[in-house]
Amino acid sequence: MTEQNLYPLENTPKIEGLISRHFEGESDYPKMLAIYTNLHAAGQYPGDTTIESLRAEYTNLSNSDPHDDLIFVDVNGETIGFCRFYWERQVKTGDYSYGILFRVDPSWQGQGIEQSLIEWGETRGRYYAAVLPEGDKGFFVTQCREPDRTRFNILMECGFTIDRYYHSMSRPLIDLPEHPLPEGITVRPALPKDFRKIWEAANEAYKDEYGAADPTEEWYQNYKSDTNFQPMLWQVTWDGDEVVGSVQNYVSLEENELEGHMRGYTEAITVRREWRHRGIASSLICRSMAMFKAMNMDEVALTADTQNPTGAMRLYTNLGYRPYMTLLELHKKILNI
Repeated sequence: MTEQNLYPLENTPKIEGLISRHFEGESDYPKMLAIYTNLHAAGQYPGDTTIESLRAEYTNLSNSDPHDDLIFVDVNGETIGFCRFYWERQVKTGDYSYGILFRVDPSWQGQGIEQSLIEWGETRGRYYAAVLPEGDKGFFVTQCREPDRTRFNILMECGFTIDRYYHSMSRPLIDLPEHPLPEGITVRPALPKDFRKIWEAANEAYKDEYGAADPTEEWYQNYKSDTNFQPMLWQVTWDGDEVVGSVQNYVSLEENELEGHMRGYTEAITVRREWRHRGIASSLICRSMAMFKAMNMDEVALTADTQNPTGAMRLYTNLGYRPYMTLLELHKKILNI
């Protein structure tokens, strides 16, 4: 480790051989994947992370400096934790959300490393709050699976409180409902020339959702390079040349192999405001379920904001989805800028 790669981390626990450092690019992806693999084995993370998905995410970071907004913790040459900081400005409120995304290998949890990473993330947040326009109008945000009590207790001790609940929901592919599309609305395959148009339409629809931020070009590049970008599985509705809505389905082969299930994801469900309340989302989801059944999938799944203002939870429940896991979003006010 050269002097220039070190990245001082305050208040680290007294662990022999512990150092903190900057992101080193491609060589860090296998080290990060090893942590995710161990987190999955401990029941703390899904099994869909790959080298390719990490490369897609970290090659196209948005509002996150790969040099200063990433930090890694090594012990005797082994990477055992890392944290990424980012910021977004919400469309509806103008508030900034200052994200602190940290992961610590299960064998090193509860020894003070999480607290150090959180403190580092808050320091990055206070820096941005001081330089961004109205940057002090914001909050820190992070997430925790409900069963992960070690992580939850640490976050509570650090001053975070629960702000929002998200349900991961699934449905077996039996007794499938049917819901026809309204007259004049058609479905056709997503072609490469339409990818950006579909993405922009989805982002327009998302602006009514909690936490929506203005999309960036980095988001789009990340979106296209992600392993879950599988347009051949999408269901996209059109009204003439206008994108009406979409369900951007995908299958994680890695997760299905690790978990021993055959699951398809019905995610990124959007309908633009002008075409809502006509049953289009129901039609798209029903079409998606029928497609996955034809592919010999056993179930479909999605993640839903329990406080979604457009009534998404009611829609999913009516279509037979049921919660199997809850993700908590936790917030903390910015102090001492």
